Amino acid sequence: MGIHDLQEAGILPGLNSLAFDVSEQIPPSSWYGTLLKGTLNFSPATTWFELAAWVTYLAIVLPMFFRTVRRANEPAPQTPATSAPTTTGAPA
Repeated sequence: MGIHDLQEAGILPGLNSLAFDVSEQIPPSSWYGTLLKGTLNFSPATTWFELAAWVTYLAIVLPMFFRTVRRANEPAPQTPATSAPTTTGAPA
């Protein structure tokens, strides 16, 4: 999400209103900070607007994901067994 970038550009409000700041525990320049930023776009200093966007995203996507997984794990519907073909009178 480019919300932080839009906040830095002044298009979206709330750049200085932080929801949480875990920069001491997860330094942005560390290997795991870089990994989190690259894979999940995690920011150690998350604003309220970014947090609201993530929660909204998860509220929409997680139910769709779990519905898809549930459908994939359901057994296929059973079809009634067909009767064996009968032979008609020609002697062998």
